[in-house]
Amino acid sequence: MRMARLLAAIALACAFPLQAQPQDTTLSDPTRLGVAANTRYLDAAGRPLDYVSFMRQVNDGKRYSSTRDTRAGAAMLRITGPVPGHRGIRLAFGRGDRFPPFELPVLEGGTKRLGDLHGRYTLVSFFFADCAPCIAEAPMLVAYAREHRDMNFVAITYEDAMEAKRFASDRHFDWPILHDGQGLIDVLGVSVYPTLMLIDPDGRVAGAAVGMAMRDDQAKRLADLTGWIEQWKRAEPSAPPPGETR
Repeated sequence: MRMARLLAAIALACAFPLQAQPQDTTLSDPTRLGVAANTRYLDAAGRPLDYVSFMRQVNDGKRYSSTRDTRAGAAMLRITGPVPGHRGIRLAFGRGDRFPPFELPVLEGGTKRLGDLHGRYTLVSFFFADCAPCIAEAPMLVAYAREHRDMNFVAITYEDAMEAKRFASDRHFDWPILHDGQGLIDVLGVSVYPTLMLIDPDGRVAGAAVGMAMRDDQAKRLADLTGWIEQWKRAEPSAPPPGETR
């Protein structure tokens, strides 16, 4: 099945929209970051901004979210708020774009960073504990991971450790879970749950799927997921626009 048909089917699937969450503007202060090679600024639609343009919007009262990796000295900040012509937050990272830097607490202890995932394909699942499609998807994700031990697997939630632990325990979900990831989620523009993203071994987005078909049984979901990932792996990365370094 062609990717366009797959994504069209996914768009019609049952999915949960993003619940409003408090914005966190404390991770990275743009007045201290300034113009730096490893710091990138985005507008509300996810398009690149220079530092001066970004600060002009902040000084005009716009809020922003941020994600960073202090060990790598990298950060990404995005203006938050509605985008003309779009409902809610817009997922603005596609195939070939560099996945944003991050450092997030792991439920079992420690911190996970983007650099820790390099060298292998990584499947990332964005979820929250009471999301019905996320709950339905969990057994399929566990089964897929057990069959593909040559990949990394990470689940990310905006919720705290207590909610993440409840989900893992109730759903027998054994993926590494990163919690308190609101900044990264906002920068990416994830607004529908579940969302899956595949990161290639160099840290670029290889593919993404939003929502899932609740009517399908687990075997069908697993077969579809396997097909999507194999197709994403085979596809050539899209070249970024001139001057774009995502």
